[in-house]
Amino acid sequence: MFLIKFIPEKILSLQSRKPSGFIGRYLMTKAFNNGNADLNSFVKETLNLQGKDRILEIGFGTGKLINEMADIITEGVVEGIDFSETMLKQATKVNKGHIAKGKVRLKNEECSILPFDSGTFDKLCSVNTLYFWKEPNKYFSELFRVINHGGKIVIGFRDRNQLSNLPLNLDIFSTYSQDDVFTGVL
Repeated sequence: MFLIKFIPEKILSLQSRKPSGFIGRYLMTKAFNNGNADLNSFVKETLNLQGKDRILEIGFGTGKLINEMADIITEGVVEGIDFSETMLKQATKVNKGHIAKGKVRLKNEECSILPFDSGTFDKLCSVNTLYFWKEPNKYFSELFRVINHGGKIVIGFRDRNQLSNLPLNLDIFSTYSQDDVFTGVL
C-alpha cells in the first residue's frame, strides 16, 4: 500500500468519499478491505445478527461486510446502498453468490433520502461514512425512519483523535468525537 503515500491529500480524501477509476478500483479497495477489517468485525459483532434479520448497510464500499453478514443470516436479507459505481461493481463481485440466492440486494444511490419504506429493517449499519455526511442530522433522521421499532443502528467510525494523524482534507472530511455523535452535536 506504499502507493497511497504518493496520492495527494485532496485526491485521497475524495477517493475515500467516493471511489472511482483506477485508484478507487484497486488502491481504495485494498485500503478499505485492510483498514476497515477490525471496525467491520466490531460492527458485525455489535449488530448481534439473527437468521431472519433484514439488514441495511449504508455505504457498503467493497461489500466485504455485507458478504460476512449474508453468511450469517438464513432467512433474512442484507441490502446495501452506495453512491460509488466503482464500489457497486466491487461489491457485486464479492457478493455474487448471495445475490444469486436473493440474500443480498445492492443499490447505487445517494443515502440522504433512502429509497425504502419506513420500518423496513431490523438492523442498520454504516462504517466510515459519517465523515462525508454534510448534514448528519438529516441522514440520521433517514436511518431512524427506515429502522423498525426495536431495531438496532450501529455507526462505525474513527473519532477525531484517531483521524488526527492521517493526511485528510478537512474540506472533504468532517471529524467528530464520540461525544459529538452520542449527544447529537453534529
